Amino acid sequence: MRIEKIYNCLKKEAGEQGISTLRIAQLTGVGRANVSSDLNKLVAAGRVRKSRGKPVLYFPLEPRGPIDAETDAFSRFADPSLHAAIAQAKAAVLYPPAGMNVLISGETGVGKSLFAELMYDYARAVHQLPAAAPFIIFNCADYASNPQLLSGQLFGSKKGAYTGSTENRIGLLEQADGGVLFLDEVHRLPPEGQEMFFTFIDKGFFRRVGETDSERRVKVRIFASTTEEPEESLLRTFTRRFPMVLRLPALRERSCQARFDLIRRLFNHEAAHLKQNITVSINALRALLSYDYPGNIGQLKSDIHFACAGAYAEYISGKAKRVYLCSRMLPAHSRSALFDAIGHRQLWPVIAGINKQSITFTGRDEPILFNENRTEDIYDLIALRVSELKSMGMDNAVVEEEIESEIAGYLQTYLAETARRFDSRKLANLVSARVLNLTEEIISYAGHMLQKSFDNKIYYGLATHIEKAVARLRQNKHIVNPQLNRIRTAHKAVFNIALDCLRMIERVMEITLPVDEAGFLAMFFLYSESEFGQPRSAGVTVLVVAHGSRTASAIVETANELLGTDYALAFNVPLEVKAQTVLEDIVSYINGLPEQADILLLVDMGSLTAFGAAIEARCEVNVRALQLVSTLHVIEAVQHAMNGCSLDDIYRSVLNVNLEFEQAICHHALQPAVAEPTIPVNKLALITVCTTGEGTAKVVENLLTTVLAHRKNIIDIISLSLTDEQDIYRQIRQLTQTVVAIISPFPLQTPILQFDLADVLHRQGLNKLQEIIDTEATWVMLEGTVRQMLRYLQPADFLAYVRVFTANIGEALTFHFSGNRLIGLTLHLASLFERYREGAVGHDFPEKEDYMREHSAAIALIRQHLEPLEQAFAVRLADDELCSLHRFFLLA
Repeated sequence: MRIEKIYNCLKKEAGEQGISTLRIAQLTGVGRANVSSDLNKLVAAGRVRKSRGKPVLYFPLEPRGPIDAETDAFSRFADPSLHAAIAQAKAAVLYPPAGMNVLISGETGVGKSLFAELMYDYARAVHQLPAAAPFIIFNCADYASNPQLLSGQLFGSKKGAYTGSTENRIGLLEQADGGVLFLDEVHRLPPEGQEMFFTFIDKGFFRRVGETDSERRVKVRIFASTTEEPEESLLRTFTRRFPMVLRLPALRERSCQARFDLIRRLFNHEAAHLKQNITVSINALRALLSYDYPGNIGQLKSDIHFACAGAYAEYISGKAKRVYLCSRMLPAHSRSALFDAIGHRQLWPVIAGINKQSITFTGRDEPILFNENRTEDIYDLIALRVSELKSMGMDNAVVEEEIESEIAGYLQTYLAETARRFDSRKLANLVSARVLNLTEEIISYAGHMLQKSFDNKIYYGLATHIEKAVARLRQNKHIVNPQLNRIRTAHKAVFNIALDCLRMIERVMEITLPVDEAGFLAMFFLYSESEFGQPRSAGVTVLVVAHGSRTASAIVETANELLGTDYALAFNVPLEVKAQTVLEDIVSYINGLPEQADILLLVDMGSLTAFGAAIEARCEVNVRALQLVSTLHVIEAVQHAMNGCSLDDIYRSVLNVNLEFEQAICHHALQPAVAEPTIPVNKLALITVCTTGEGTAKVVENLLTTVLAHRKNIIDIISLSLTDEQDIYRQIRQLTQTVVAIISPFPLQTPILQFDLADVLHRQGLNKLQEIIDTEATWVMLEGTVRQMLRYLQPADFLAYVRVFTANIGEALTFHFSGNRLIGLTLHLASLFERYREGAVGHDFPEKEDYMREHSAAIALIRQHLEPLEQAFAVRLADDELCSLHRFFLLA
């Protein structure tokens, strides 16, 4: 045979350098086109390897041993969205005696042709086809309007069958004998063309055009593909000849990990083609992971090729020192995903967290190489990321959402890595003994208050974090947490405990930390392994029930893996089992769980949607059922369940997943980010006055310095000696600091709060002074935090009005403002007034009318004392907000 002649020539002449198509054609006397065709068949059969680049060279391969079918062909697809199609494909290939004809449906560019080739490879791997079996591709669109020409192409023709037919011609069916004929775009076949296949598919024989007295028999498997719905675009009598119809999901329907694997393969292909490493920025990677892929895999491949061409052009022209691809080089339709993608943002940290800068593709199938940001400081990473997102014009809400997801991913990774890298002896070399002891105290206190135990992961991670935070403040660098308000509202109890821990750090380390740092401490408590790595013993069980042998399991395994937990549970429902039997099995399964808890039931379809009430009655637990099954819905449910949310809250949150996809997220364009402004700190002062020289004042100063050491970075203790009364007032007026209190042996004519010497020499007086200083320090700390939150209000003016409001309402309602309460109320009012100035709608208060009647007098006082604040900033709060404020005072 000709193909063996070509193969033998290649084995003899290729050597280590390989051999080209032209050289084989010269040596064998076979036409170059035929040589090329046969070489490609040998490559497909695994007998020959060809090089990349130009010119293409061919090398013989040693005969392969038995192929492991489980690791061949389909092994590259770990994506659960393809599991069903792969299982169907394998069943069709293995079906006795000679497999099934298969029709593959799916949108343009989803990889139908590739999937057909993988089925062909799998069939050879399991010895259902010979190793050298042909794989013939026929594009039906080329012959859609010419049935006569189509017939000759498929079945061949007899010499003289039509004008110009001077020799017998072999058709594609004969060429595919012993292998596969792939009918691409089969919906383009006219009805006459479809009918041509009936006799062959049913009986296995055909006639060439012009033949009337002979029957030709071949053994050919028919694979076909269509972008249309088979029932609408093909004859029913034709589709019946394809007992296996499988659908390939669109690229946008596949998991983030599956898309990343595909992107990695495409970039590696480009790197190998260019013979250069390609470095891709994380923003470019995020865009490619998240846009809508209008042309699916074909579109993605084209976009990556386009971007790589631009990056390579900059490299060879000398504008860049390496082949570097950033988001601006992508086509506009893919780059826009950085602004619009909501659903994928919570999955981005799984691929590349906040501390990743770029990824380098080498062209080889090897572990990916991430390039880290130069700093490991979480504060700097957040500042860089926020600046980057704002410079791209992203709305504040989008920035907050992305930063929240990235911080969560960073902290989980950070906790795991610090636990892996450090033992206690190594940690002592990196962190001071004072911080280590402080960390133990914090973990003990937080564990007691939260009624949970923390493992070594949080100990190592928190200790190094505190060391960095203290060092940062001492270097006069800012600490900003973009998620502060969200953490405070979503996790109030944890945030209050974090505030207590913040003061512990301040006392021990003799430093004043901003409120933002309490947000980071709360996140450590929330994202520790004991919270996210293990199921809760009480709360809500997330149970996924779906038809199919592994549908539910595949979704749950993916969601649990992404979250690093095994919280969600799966129950697979065989298609042939009756509904009543399924219900009995689910009830038995739930009753057999070690912990009885409320259940969120996520189902796919059919009778499963009605099981909620029956399960609730028979298992004696609260059940909410949703006909929603996707990895994203399960992730949403598990995250809220592990955060301790109620069943109803989780139910509403999962329902809102679809709503969030539909809502526009960009409301206001931001100006490009500029260098971070320095936030001024208004220092405070304590004045001590002495009438007999500086001796007594110095004694008092030393006492206060010892007691109030952790506030010394924002509080000056100033000793003044009295020569005459007017001189004291002059000295006070000249001070640039805000005077908190005066300690004097005699009263002065000033509104400033005063203590006498006896007060500070007794613990009760010092405690009172400490409380006042803590309150004043809290206002100073809040200024920097509120400055970051407000865009429409002046922070200093706003805080001044809030101070008046808290003083007046505290007196009117006999309400004492502790530091935690003051922080909570101020941040709540800042967020509330900012939302109203943006034009956002407030929150509804349940049973508002009844609540207002019950607490009418107190709510009227709140309205009265809020009016100056409302008038100053042109805001009128709804009654719902007043009810919420009253409930804050009532429950705080």
